[in-house]
Parts: sequence; C-alpha cells; structure tokens
Amino acid sequence: MVSTGSSMRILLVDDVQLERMQLAIRLKQLGHSVEVASSGREAMEVFARFDPELVLLDVTMPDIDGFEVAQELRKRYQQDWVPIIFLSSHDEPSMIAKGIDSGGDDYLIKPVDKLVLSSKLLAMQRIASMRRELKRTSAKLEELNLQLQHQANEDGLTKVFNRRFMDEKLGEMLTWHGRHNMPMSLILFDVDHFKLFNDNYGHIEGDRCLHTLAQAANKLFCRSGEFVGRYGGEEFVIMLSNTDQESARVAAERVQDAIEHIHYPHNFSPVASHITLSQGVVTVTPNGSETLTEVYQGADQALYQAKSQGRNRYVQTVLGAG
Repeated sequence: MVSTGSSMRILLVDDVQLERMQLAIRLKQLGHSVEVASSGREAMEVFARFDPELVLLDVTMPDIDGFEVAQELRKRYQQDWVPIIFLSSHDEPSMIAKGIDSGGDDYLIKPVDKLVLSSKLLAMQRIASMRRELKRTSAKLEELNLQLQHQANEDGLTKVFNRRFMDEKLGEMLTWHGRHNMPMSLILFDVDHFKLFNDNYGHIEGDRCLHTLAQAANKLFCRSGEFVGRYGGEEFVIMLSNTDQESARVAAERVQDAIEHIHYPHNFSPVASHITLSQGVVTVTPNGSETLTEVYQGADQALYQAKSQGRNRYVQTVLGAG
C-alpha cells in the first residue's frame, strides 16, 4: 500500500476494544489508513505485513507489554526506523523514561487530548514524508548502482561479460569447485578466418557478426553457473559450473549446432560458405594449484589443435590428466 499526500499508514495497538475503536475512527476521519492489533504478538504480525509509518502503542497489555514490543521492533527493523508513540494512563516520569529507553519517540497520557494528538500526528506526517522521499532516493541510487555494475561487467560491443569479469569469475569457480571436489569446464572459441570476413565485408558487418554469435552463445548458456564472455577480438569464453568431460562435449556440440543453424554468410572462408567456429574445451577438477593462466592455456592449446585439424570443430582436454 502506498501513501499519498499527508495521510499515513498507522498501526494502532491497544487491548481495550472500546478505546481502540474510538481512536481508530478518529484517525481514519483525519484521513489516515489504520490497522489495529489487540496484543503485542498480533502487533508484530501486523507490522510485518502492513509496513506502518507510525505506531501508536499501548503500554499495558496482557501478553507482551508495549515496552517489549518496541524493543523487539527496534531489534528486527534496525535499518528502518518507524516512529513509535506510547499511549498510557501511567504518567510517572519513570514510565515515560522507560518508554523512550525502550525505543519510543514520544509518550502520550490517556485519555489523549484531541488537539495534542492532531499536533503530534502533524509532526509525524512530516517525518513520514521525509522517510518516503529517502526511500525513493535510496531506490534510485540502488538502481543506478546496479546499472553501473552491469556496465562495468559488460563488453560494450557484444553485450556479454567482459574479460575482467570472466577472469574474476574463473578464480571464484576454481576455488568453489576445488572446495567441493567437483569438475568444471571452460570453452574457448574463435571465429574461423574472421580477418577474411572483416577484409571483405567491412568492420561494421564484422561487429554485427560478433554480436550475433555472442548473443547466440548467451542464449544457450543462461542458467545459474553458466557464463559467457568476450575473451578478446573474435575469441569468446564459456564457463560451466559442475560440468564433467562428457557434459562439456555436449555443450561444445550445442555451440556447433547453434552456429550452423544461424548460417551467417562467409563466402570468403575456405572452410564453409558460412561462419564457423573452432573450440578448445578444457575440464578440470581443481586441487588448489591451478592458476587462471593454466586453465586458459589448456583451452587455448585445445583450440590451436582444433584449428590445426581443419577448423569448424572442437578438441577436448583434461587439465592435470595423465
């Protein structure tokens, strides 16, 4: 529920039904949205779903007194301070002090004078308005931070992850898979004869081609634990969590099939009349001694073999095997 204007969402907690009803009616007449609770435990439940902007809290209640409710609210919602005004027939200075110490922001003596209550509510409305504005500003800042983080991790041309992000992710994956003694795989793929493509079709079309291929791979591997990034130039890398050698083989074949299906024209390639890829696939069950360079080199050597064998294929290797 979103408040508008000067109205507030008010949680009224009082175990005396008549007093609760009378005050709730008065608050609603003043234009506020009101939820009521007749006990401390009920108040905690209503607070969680209602998200009030003000709590009017009776002190004396049969299960949990108002002081305990206030303390628990402050404990549970430390990052979101909602004003609490105690309502009580006890006017002893020690009770007022206890109310403030327990997390209250004000203390009104029952029966509450209408003019006093209206004045207090006006002050609380100002606080509620500032609180809403702060929340809106915080939400905008969070959204901007997420956008900046996304941009920092994204390759500008192909819109997949950039090399910096992939390097960081590979380090994290090596650590995690080593700790759990699980295999992971990495695929390094390269566009065959891409220089001939650029020389004949132009760099703008070359950029369009790279973007198309990157997005095709990104659609193939979009589940949790799968990451696609640009390694550099016309080379791309795919990282696959919890993936053994057989699963990596299936993944490489999926890439080949997808590129074949796209059938991106490359009439100047000696391999085929369309774009093809060469892939180097490395699988590793980390033991803690592997470095990022070693993993990349393993995939790069397999990629070199794929090119040497005629391109448009994949070659697999297992890091540390033998």
